[in-house]
Amino acid sequence: MSELKNKQSGHGEFRRQLLISVSSIAILALVHGVESARAEDTGHPLVWIELGGQMEQMSGNQEAFAPPFAVNMPNTFFSLTGAQNLAQYSFGGEGSISFEPSQSDWVFSASVRYGRFVGIRQRHQETPNAHVTGHFSIYGKYYKLRTKYPSSHVKFADAKIQQNESHAVLDFQAGKDVGLGMFGGKGTSVFSAGIRFAQFSSKTSISLHAEPDVHYPSQPITDIAGLESFLNAAMHFHSYAAAETDRRSFRGLGPSISWKASTPFVGNEDRGELTLDWGANAAILFGRQKASGHHQTTAHTYYKMGYDRGYIKNQFRGGFGTISATHHSRAADFNRTRAVIVPNFGGIAGISYRFTNAKLSLGYRADVFLGAMDGGIDTRKSENRIFYGPFATISVGLGG
Repeated sequence: MSELKNKQSGHGEFRRQLLISVSSIAILALVHGVESARAEDTGHPLVWIELGGQMEQMSGNQEAFAPPFAVNMPNTFFSLTGAQNLAQYSFGGEGSISFEPSQSDWVFSASVRYGRFVGIRQRHQETPNAHVTGHFSIYGKYYKLRTKYPSSHVKFADAKIQQNESHAVLDFQAGKDVGLGMFGGKGTSVFSAGIRFAQFSSKTSISLHAEPDVHYPSQPITDIAGLESFLNAAMHFHSYAAAETDRRSFRGLGPSISWKASTPFVGNEDRGELTLDWGANAAILFGRQKASGHHQTTAHTYYKMGYDRGYIKNQFRGGFGTISATHHSRAADFNRTRAVIVPNFGGIAGISYRFTNAKLSLGYRADVFLGAMDGGIDTRKSENRIFYGPFATISVGLGG
């Protein structure tokens, strides 16, 4: 056994030494290539540095938190589940660096894109405060007073949703400009292959409250003495509360390919020219998605009997004296982890104004990650992550 461990350890040490050696050779070759390119190339820049930002809309909402009372609310109130659909816009930045050796059509690049969304929504709706007639009791009968007081209970619905989401995409690629003589030979067409890493994370907090069915005493009847009494003088209603919190994430890594093309249509490179830009990308990401959280629903049923003579600022507080209440509560946790394969594809289109060693670009981009997130609550639910929106970048060329 010890010999086997020593042998495995020796193999591991050999792999580490081999990796270090190969990495060192690659770095030395890259440095040598840059220095040689600097000595030989006096035209186009050798290195491009690009910085920019984007505003992206995100789609792929997770499963709505839907306790029974939220689903069965009267249609006079807003939807407690529909209120959870936030319009998601992320703002972020991006950057890349690329190396274009002289006397070569090869392009080596590394890029990163980051975005974040923070959304808060709170909705509240209630019926007008009802004025309830005061009551008193004689020998078990409840009689109406001539004065009405505002009730402390109204029908209402309330929802508060808070969501925090972030995402990052990193690319490392090597490509070749095949040109293909596009539009008079001045266009570029770069096919690249490499590795893409993507990471998504989100945190959601939902709080729901409602009293949808406040029932006041039935209409009174007049007895023999001419007094108005109630056969059923009970006030009853339900009070509901529910809350849900969750965390979700995905991390994946895999091979990627892309195509970026550009062709000038006005001006020239020395004095400034306008170009049309477009491209497409695809990747297969192997990763892991996680979802965890907690949710709880509480329901109270209240019956109020008798007359409460407590007045505060001329308001009839508490309604009908003696309170009889029942209570129901349900809570659950979930915690899931799953290995997934996520197909990814996207595209860009835009326009650039460029010189020999500088470029300003505006465009529109879309990126689709199929089944990247677990959007379910009690059970897994595969959800896509789609980002689309405008972007702007500025690039500077160095060397040459």
